[in-house]
Amino acid sequence: MKKIITLVVFAFLIVNCTNEPLSTDIQTEAKQSNSSTSATAKGTYSECDPISINIMAGQFTNAGKILVENDATNLYVTYSALTNWYFSELHLFVGPYANVPIKNGNPIPGQFPYNKSFNPLIQSYTFTIPLSSIILDDNRCLFIAAHSSMKNIVNGNVVRTETGWAGDIKFPGKNWATYFKYCLRNCETPPPVTNCDTAYMFGNNTFIGLEISEKWGWATYYDNVADGTYNYNLYAGAGQNNINNGYLAGTVTIVIQGSSVKVTINATHPGTVFTETHVYLSDDRPATAAPGLYGNQHTLNNSTTDSYDLTYSGDGSFWIIIHAAVCTTD
Repeated sequence: MKKIITLVVFAFLIVNCTNEPLSTDIQTEAKQSNSSTSATAKGTYSECDPISINIMAGQFTNAGKILVENDATNLYVTYSALTNWYFSELHLFVGPYANVPIKNGNPIPGQFPYNKSFNPLIQSYTFTIPLSSIILDDNRCLFIAAHSSMKNIVNGNVVRTETGWAGDIKFPGKNWATYFKYCLRNCETPPPVTNCDTAYMFGNNTFIGLEISEKWGWATYYDNVADGTYNYNLYAGAGQNNINNGYLAGTVTIVIQGSSVKVTINATHPGTVFTETHVYLSDDRPATAAPGLYGNQHTLNNSTTDSYDLTYSGDGSFWIIIHAAVCTTD
């Protein structure tokens, strides 16, 4: 009888070691979170609809949203996880980019001024930050770096543990951390919803085909190109390099004259503006898809046009990538 009991217990332990088990506290919190609202409702803290930015877990999985709004006194930043995703830690920076704790181009979340740890885990949390404590630029704008430690819980087991970041602007370091820009609003009536996306000029090579990234995006190679004017489309949100998954955000005009290359980027989609642009131009094949490493960058304040005057060897053959961070108000 003792041998039978020992074998049963041993088998139970083997079965239950295939996934990381939840603690009793986390199970309790998971039940509580599922019975409550996990997203900030429209105008929870102000007359403005929240700005919504996706939280990407492990770079490629949409695991939640960052919702941002303000009133006359405070900035409100809400972390909201999707079903089966939970937060164990949050780290938040708001203010000028120059003040972000950074080492070798990578942000240091542990040194962000606003942070929170959770045990039990949670699915939603709001930081309330007095505007008087935030350094704003002349346009009453700031940058937000929102980091999170997340767990994917299915049937009571932790099946994934990931780092989460929100935003379309990549930090210049080697990791994939991102951030975004927010400008204070004064709303008497709720404005339309604003969505921010990554946009690329359509080209004759994909990042995947060039084996420089698993994400979507295009590069264009010119071979013995003649002097002249060339026009291209700029697509936003075109996942899997399928333009039907996104929308036409604008156009790109490239004027080639000898070794001079002038690039003009225009937003043509109604309500679309640029917050940042990047251009890669080189005789050499691109080795990275990270926009922050392209070598040419402009930070913009919701502009509808931008331009670059660049040069290359002038032999008629070169590579070019055009990237833009776009926000569209529908």
